[in-house]
Amino acid sequence: MLSIGDSCPTYPLRGYSLTMYSCDGLNAEEIETGPSTNLLNQPIKIDDMYCSSVGANMARIAGFGELVGYRDKATNVPSLAPKVLTRYGKTLFPESNIKEANALQCFRPLSPDDLPIVGAVRSVPGVFVHSGHGTLGWTLCLATSECLAAALTDEIIGIDTQKIFHLPGDVSVERARLSPDRFL
Repeated sequence: MLSIGDSCPTYPLRGYSLTMYSCDGLNAEEIETGPSTNLLNQPIKIDDMYCSSVGANMARIAGFGELVGYRDKATNVPSLAPKVLTRYGKTLFPESNIKEANALQCFRPLSPDDLPIVGAVRSVPGVFVHSGHGTLGWTLCLATSECLAAALTDEIIGIDTQKIFHLPGDVSVERARLSPDRFL
């Protein structure tokens, strides 16, 4: 008998983010309620790292994808990522109070073919998956959410012949490319 794990094989990809504050010496509440400064007019991407404003007087830089195993084993695997994020952060925002120790580690589900897994799990009726985005989770999640909504709608109204996800902006994606069944 097949399980959800058969249709949704993901592996944890370790990544990091670091939040920088433009108001040195203030606590987080004072930064968020005080006068606002937008640190970036638009998101920037440098050397496969992404930086964007995330609130008043705050910017976040994120990047890296390290295959180091599950969380319990990954804590013993050293990484240069926090040091590199801190260096980039200090270069972009020399006035901010950036500390390497403030870098946050997170794990992102990555599919074996680096494409999101979106749609119905045929071996388990009524179960739909939206996972496996890896480092592109925030980048792809809105588009793949549209795909998931289409798959759910088709299931509810009884359509099983759709071969394409139609997205805004005249973009189309073959359902088979994202289907959980592609790994069976």
